[in-house]
Amino acid sequence: MYSEIAAAIQSTKTVIELVKAAHNLSNYSELLTAVTSVQMKLTDAVASELASQEKQAALSERIRELEKQINEIEDWKTMIQRYTLFQFSTGVLAYALKQDMEDGEPMHYLCTNCVDKKQKSTLQPQGRSLICPSCNMRITTQPAPSISVARTQSDW
Repeated sequence: MYSEIAAAIQSTKTVIELVKAAHNLSNYSELLTAVTSVQMKLTDAVASELASQEKQAALSERIRELEKQINEIEDWKTMIQRYTLFQFSTGVLAYALKQDMEDGEPMHYLCTNCVDKKQKSTLQPQGRSLICPSCNMRITTQPAPSISVARTQSDW
């Protein structure tokens, strides 16, 4: 961008010099050549300015995109700090809402697969399990009840 501005300034200086020199020309064809040269320099300066504006617009758009990404990352970090990794008695993990971080929400768990993808997916209860509505992962939260069979000697 600075090089384009420097080129525009140099072109303007050249134009001024050519105009001064044009006053001293006695031949019309020399004057016409000088005017054409001035027009070419002005055209180059305008083209340089347009290129500079296009670059600046592209850079501004990229800055907006990066600022949006930074805001999304910061929002995610703030949200996920409200949770802690929790291990159920079955050994399976989920993210549990921390105490004192409820902010009006009931206690709930988030899917570890979805959190790893930076998605918030609240696990839904179904029997002794929790199901993720996004990735359909099933988390068994309670071990299966043990079945005891009472045998008598007559059964053998």
